[in-house]
Amino acid sequence: MLQGTAITLTIGVVIAVALVGVGIALGQRLSRRRRENRADVVNQGDRERMLRMLQDLGAWTNEYSGNVSEYHERLGKLSEEVRSSSSRAPSENRVVVMLQQIMQSNEQLQSRLDAAEQQLEKQTQQIQSYLTEARTDGLTGLCNRRAFDQQLEEMFVAYRGGGRSFVVVLIDIDRFKSINDTHGHQAGDKILQQLAGTLRTQLDGAIIVARFGGEEFAAIMDGPLRFAAEKLNEVRKQVAKERMDAGDTQLEITFSVGLSEPREDLVVSPILRRADDALYAAKNIGRNRVYYHDGRGPTLVGAPEIARN
Repeated sequence: MLQGTAITLTIGVVIAVALVGVGIALGQRLSRRRRENRADVVNQGDRERMLRMLQDLGAWTNEYSGNVSEYHERLGKLSEEVRSSSSRAPSENRVVVMLQQIMQSNEQLQSRLDAAEQQLEKQTQQIQSYLTEARTDGLTGLCNRRAFDQQLEEMFVAYRGGGRSFVVVLIDIDRFKSINDTHGHQAGDKILQQLAGTLRTQLDGAIIVARFGGEEFAAIMDGPLRFAAEKLNEVRKQVAKERMDAGDTQLEITFSVGLSEPREDLVVSPILRRADDALYAAKNIGRNRVYYHDGRGPTLVGAPEIARN
């Protein structure tokens, strides 16, 4: 009877270790992925694609859970037989056979766990890749409008709750349509890519730099407002002095900038509207300028190095 009890304990230890290992492996994997990824706002098409991916993961999880349940049931039956004091208690040979069967089942379970782990890794990478694509502009590699809008909303909610202030920046390439009309859209794309690289490098301390749409870029920066405006003015001067590669030619490129910051706003839209008003002032008065809107009206920063009417 003591030998049977020892066998039972041995089986229990083997299974416990296996189940704990399984739980830790999957638990760590899933919790790590949760920490690495936050929920993103997605449209209906995005939602359906992600749902299919998650359903695939669910199918693997259910299949694995069924194996664990069967394993647990077999352990219970074996333990009952070993603990039985009746004449029908299993012989040592039968116990060994059953133990071998369970060990074989454990090997199969481990094999299936490895396969499930690989599948989980594959599906997680697919979801991560998809979420990255959903937030990234394909041409410039910057964040896209969706990512910018989400970041802006989060910053505004935090600000309303007593968090730090921030500055919204809108950047528009001057006379970009003429570049496309004269040199072609491929040349225009090259200009967009090069300016995106410049903004990424020069605004490396920004909270986010994004392609807002078309020839327009956007950023969220730390304040104060005047400091951010002066920083953009320095970048504007640098770009205006250089020539950008547009395929078979090089072009002088300038851009205009409008900035604003949150005031006593109840929603986020007035912040964007003030930045847009400042950008409009820069474009309307002569382009290649930086204006900031402090709540009273657009104000010019510095003096433009190149201002063409």
